[in-house]
Amino acid sequence: MSNSADPFALRNNFNLLMSPLPGQMRPVDGLRAISILLVLAIHCVWILAVFDEGAARYFYQVPFWLNWVFNGELGVDVFFVISGFLISSILMSEYQSSGSIRFGHFYKRRFMRLMPAYLLAMGFGLLLLPNKEYIWSNLLYINNLLPASTHFMPWTWSLAIEEQFYFLFPLLLLWILRRRSVRFLAVVMTVAVVASLLIRYLVIKHHQLPLPICWYENACEGFFDVIDHIYVKPWTRFGSFLPGIFAAYFHVYHPEALRNCFRRNGQLVAWLSFFSLLVVVLVLSIPVNNQLVSFPSSLGTFYYMSFRHLFTIAIGFLLISSLYCEYGFCGWLARGLSARWLYPIGQLAYSTYLFHPFVIGALYGALFQLAAELSTLQKIAIATVAGVPLSLLIASAVYLFVERPFMNMRGGRRREVPAMPVSS
Repeated sequence: MSNSADPFALRNNFNLLMSPLPGQMRPVDGLRAISILLVLAIHCVWILAVFDEGAARYFYQVPFWLNWVFNGELGVDVFFVISGFLISSILMSEYQSSGSIRFGHFYKRRFMRLMPAYLLAMGFGLLLLPNKEYIWSNLLYINNLLPASTHFMPWTWSLAIEEQFYFLFPLLLLWILRRRSVRFLAVVMTVAVVASLLIRYLVIKHHQLPLPICWYENACEGFFDVIDHIYVKPWTRFGSFLPGIFAAYFHVYHPEALRNCFRRNGQLVAWLSFFSLLVVVLVLSIPVNNQLVSFPSSLGTFYYMSFRHLFTIAIGFLLISSLYCEYGFCGWLARGLSARWLYPIGQLAYSTYLFHPFVIGALYGALFQLAAELSTLQKIAIATVAGVPLSLLIASAVYLFVERPFMNMRGGRRREVPAMPVSS
């Protein structure tokens, strides 16, 4: 399947949405789909708290097995792992083949990939949202550096972090790769991991940010402190990119060695993959946002500092094992993440992320206007059952008519990331 000469050709764009290309890293698409589904889950409940100050008290009493919904914001960390992996793979592959990185080419492709749909979303935001005077910060991708009370389209803080990563990381990576030293790379990665943990620890201690986290603006004290100091800042979130970068290095430079290692140690890799999945489930299950739960001070600080690292390291290992380990639990994992129904959801993740708050917010607004007598659970059920498919439907239109055409106009090969090596 090749790109049509007409970037707006609907049939071609629909095929690209629905049908993966040969060599496509399907588990990565599956992880991307899971990440946006997690974000949709948390926002289907979190946005209710914007309309109903008492909703948080209901959330605090949900059964333990539903805690994953209220930790759905970790889906953004999955996005960061994937971005670290894909962007590093693109840049490392280019450097491996040419000895350099074409920064202008890279930034142009990122701009055409991200900005058209973002501009459309900002147009909707100008009609519907407050803080319009701060739209300039979104255009410059620095909205996460401003006080949270000024944020326009506040959910786009993560796009700002990603763009800051795209801007700075290629420069740092070129400097590292030119050293041509695996030892130097290992030192840099170790320092980066330690620094990311230390920064989070210092921010938590300096600003006295305890667990549980104040996650609902009107239900507890310190919501804006959390957002301003630790939640949306690049220096407290860059650790989530590191597992993806680490995985990309082995994917680009040592794919056969990685495959052979996984093949020789299949049982160990299967157990590590299973353990990683348990870590993911455990982190999703701990109610860090529940104000009725008490955490010991020192243990709470340690967990607050490190839980995103634990989660993203586990995600990074699941990503690489699903790509290179073909048997047993790993094979099951790879097949699960490669499920056909996940592929289009993964392709729609960016547009869905941009537009779903408009959809879910509009649904809750209508419910409080027309059916305020409904219970909290009924409102959540309606917003979820209607909001998720409607968000995906709108995202499909944006993908077909805006996002994909501009991706087609970038020129060159569609699949930028190195394909999976063929098994010998």
